[in-house]
Amino acid sequence: MPPVFESRVVKAAALVGSGFASFARSRRVGEATILTFHGLCENSGDPGILDWSLHLPVEVFRSVCSLLAADYRVISLADLIEAQSKNQTLPDNSVVITFDDGYASNHELAYPILKRFDLHATVFVTTGFLDGEDPLWFQRVDLALGRTRKELLDWPVNGKVVRLYLGTRELRQQSLVALMPEFKALRASELRQEVERLELALEVAPPSFRELPAPMRPLTWDMACDMTFSGHVDIGGHTHSHPILSRCDSAEMRFEIATCRNRIFAEIGDLPSAFAYPNGKETDYNREALLLVREAGFKAACTMINGRVDEGTSLFQLPRYGSPESVWEAEATVSGAYETLKEWRHSCLKAMSML
Repeated sequence: MPPVFESRVVKAAALVGSGFASFARSRRVGEATILTFHGLCENSGDPGILDWSLHLPVEVFRSVCSLLAADYRVISLADLIEAQSKNQTLPDNSVVITFDDGYASNHELAYPILKRFDLHATVFVTTGFLDGEDPLWFQRVDLALGRTRKELLDWPVNGKVVRLYLGTRELRQQSLVALMPEFKALRASELRQEVERLELALEVAPPSFRELPAPMRPLTWDMACDMTFSGHVDIGGHTHSHPILSRCDSAEMRFEIATCRNRIFAEIGDLPSAFAYPNGKETDYNREALLLVREAGFKAACTMINGRVDEGTSLFQLPRYGSPESVWEAEATVSGAYETLKEWRHSCLKAMSML
């Protein structure tokens, strides 16, 4: 178990086991937590994938859903949007489940669990991925590093040279971690060319959709329609090709948002009401992106900035938490234990500073 993950598990288990999470849940009323998942996987996953952070074991997801169904109020994102827009109080202990990108495992693995526990979710889809135009750019980077026969590469990018050690799987994973921020810093117009240049330097061919490991494969539009028509899932927008919007010029940004909206409407028959900014951190979207999302007819947009939704939260900057990797972490998150602990620490520090 990696040290960072182990630390997260221990901290979450302590908050739950001590009763602090239960205390926080009873104290934090009128708030909602939005959880973000991506894909799910069975068993130990596919060894051909380096970054497993996007593919949660299905048993963990099942345990999280069992917890949420028993002790929390899972509401749809549409219900949260309506309550916020009408200044209505959110139900206590509200949780919203979301998925990003649009993986086939959302239908094959997550959807049956959602139906079993009668829960609702929103799946934010990258429409070009579902259309079969190209694997997601970060999938291509992952597979290029994982499949190359080279053991070392000095890669010039963004005015620097990143040394990629590729002799073992662990080294390839570390190189992927080092390389991803550099790709995310590129202009959107440069990103695809940089991925192709990397594949060429590593002497690997771009993967076809048939070559993608099972957890990386996209939803089909038939799968998306099946989930939507059941009433358990809404489809939201996540751009057309998954660029970071703040790295796009105005025309690129407008194309990505509008094309995504139009493709969902064409395939599902309803205009999507919600959008999720790719990557979703503070520097990954800007005011222009927010305005274009609103202009495209979306009623709300989700970030990946940690936080809880309350009456003062902007509908176009809804905070979300990343995928919990254990049921303890899920409970510590949705109960508000992390925020309560943070507030206590702040109060203690403030009190000490006044002595």
